[in-house]
Amino acid sequence: MCKVIKTQFCPRCGGLMKPIKKEDGSTILKCSKCGYELTSAGAGYTVGVQTSSSDRVKTTSVISEGKKVGRKKEEIEQEKEEYYKELFLELLHEEEYGGEET
Repeated sequence: MCKVIKTQFCPRCGGLMKPIKKEDGSTILKCSKCGYELTSAGAGYTVGVQTSSSDRVKTTSVISEGKKVGRKKEEIEQEKEEYYKELFLELLHEEEYGGEET
């Protein structure tokens, strides 16, 4: 694996020069510390990584259509409704009888 990184540093303070796009579409290099600007003459950042074909992950856009295990939305909503109804009744009972169970 080989990484290639070209960077440029500020001639004033030694800070990292970052490429910035101006409103007119041109690109300049601007110091991240002092703000010094330098017009880039095609020089910029290049980052590259070389990998062997055995290190690459092969992906596919086809998803297998296996048996769905999930539940229907109606079933989930029904379970939620029952849970909250039970919770409400418990809280109502506690409020009326002061937490005593019968």
